[in-house]
Parts: sequence; C-alpha cells; structure tokens
Amino acid sequence: MGYLLTITCYIASFSPSIALFYSFIAHDPVRIILFFLGAFFWLVSLLISSLAWFGLSSFLPNTFLISLTFCIIVQEFARVAYFALLKKAQKGLNKITRQGQISVAPGVSDLHNARHMLALVCGLGMGVISALFYTMNAFAVFSGPGTIGLPLALETGEIDPNRAGKYLPLCYTLSAILLSLFHVTWTIMVWDTCHKIDRIPSAFVPAAAALISHLLVAFLSSLNSRGFYIVVFPVQFLILLICIAYCNVIMGGTISSFINGIGQSITDGITFKGIRTLIEERKMRTQRQSVPDEPMTERGGTATEGEETNTVDA
Repeated sequence: MGYLLTITCYIASFSPSIALFYSFIAHDPVRIILFFLGAFFWLVSLLISSLAWFGLSSFLPNTFLISLTFCIIVQEFARVAYFALLKKAQKGLNKITRQGQISVAPGVSDLHNARHMLALVCGLGMGVISALFYTMNAFAVFSGPGTIGLPLALETGEIDPNRAGKYLPLCYTLSAILLSLFHVTWTIMVWDTCHKIDRIPSAFVPAAAALISHLLVAFLSSLNSRGFYIVVFPVQFLILLICIAYCNVIMGGTISSFINGIGQSITDGITFKGIRTLIEERKMRTQRQSVPDEPMTERGGTATEGEETNTVDA
C-alpha cells in the first residue's frame, strides 16, 4: 500500500508538468536541453542558499525567515543569470534553428523571437526540480514505515509532525503542483523585465510582481507547518490564477480572453473533449484505411477482344 501511495502522489504531483513537457518540450531537443539547464540553475541557487543558511545558523538563533528570504532572492537572480546566458547564446541558437536557412539541427523548432516560449521551458525546468526536492523525502517515507522529520527535530520541536493526518500526502501533492506552475509564471515575468528594462522605464513591474508573489507564497507555505492548510491552499491557488492572468497580458492577451479560455477549458474538461477528439481521429484513420483504392479506368474507347489498352488515368 505504501508504494502504491507513493507512485500515486508522484503521478498527481507532476501530471501538469508532464502535460506541459509533452506539449511544448518533448518534440524539440534544444528545448529539452534548456529544460535541464533551468533545473541546473535552480540547483546552483539552492547550493548558494544552503551555504548562506549554514553560515548564518552558526551565530543566529533563528534564521528561518532570513534564510527563506535570501533563498528566494537568489532564485530570482538565478533567473536573471539564466536569461543573460541565453542572451549571449541567442545568436548561436538562432543559427541552428532559424527558418528558411540550412539548419545544422533538422527538426528543431524555430527559437527566433520565442522569448516567452523559452521562459516557459526554462521555468518549467526550475519548477520540476524544485517540486521534486520539496516532495521526495516525504514521498520516500510514505513508501514504507517511518516518521517524517529528523529524530532530534521531533523531540525538541513544537510542531506536531502528524498535524495533517491522513491528508498529509494530499497536501504535499498540491504544494508540488502549485510550486511547479508558479516557477513558470515567475520566469515569464522576470524575463519580460530583463528583455525590456533598457527600453521601457516601467519594465521592472513584472519582476517586482514575481518577487513579491514568490515571497508571499513562500511565507504562506510556512504556515502549513502550523496546520492552516484549508486557508493556505485556496489563497495560493488564487495567487497562481492572478500570476497566470498577468503572464497572459504580458504575452499579448487580455483578461477577457483569459477568462474565456478558463471557461472553455472547464467546458472541454466536463465534456471530455480531448477523449472525444482522440476517438474521432482514430475513427477517421480507420475509415481512411478501410476505403479501397479506386480502380484505374481506361480511356480511348472500348478495347477489342485480344487487344490491350495502355492508356490510364493520369
């Protein structure tokens, strides 16, 4: 039962990320590389934050809030550094992907002027590795007997490790889903600022919104340790919707188009449009395969007995 629960939690936690990966990344080798490079940048930011926490904890009694704030700031700087790296490599990327020219990587999608798509790809890489590090220790405990948390922390801490009871796997799963999607929106916002900062004075607004929302989501997540799951998750989901709507505006959409898109998605989900589309496509393929080839008819009149006519439809 433990392994079944763990596998189910992993599938549910990363199902939105898998869907995005399959739709936008899996078919393109360059995007796959950028996806994993985004995960690497997040790991570097985690390493720097861990070193800072280790140094601060040696002379400060309570470094949780300071370390958390520093970690978030380092993550946002990692996004900026990733953008600067891709900006320098953009000339080479365009060379191997530009349409209308001979490409050294056939089958690679065009990356010229694909800023928002690159932000989605790289942000998803950061989000997936972040959600994986957030959940893997807890999910490993779910797979077998054990108690979440270090023994010393359980003895000296004031927080009940069983505060969520049987809903603890669900809480970790929801947190992983939100975290992976948040990183996509934060990357789009920060990269929009990096792209426009030299030309538009107000271009800092998206980056400021990303930093503020990141801090707010992180501090809300810290309330989970006190059992406020019912309040935290709806608020975080609302913040995610606001971030997605803002990213839609950044990419040229409007609030009304965003609302209409949500309504259409809900309708498609209720009516199982995706499943119906797959069934209809399968039926069409079956019908095309079952239709016999049309016979080639002869031209030039009826052939006499013993004679062959070699003229057929062109």
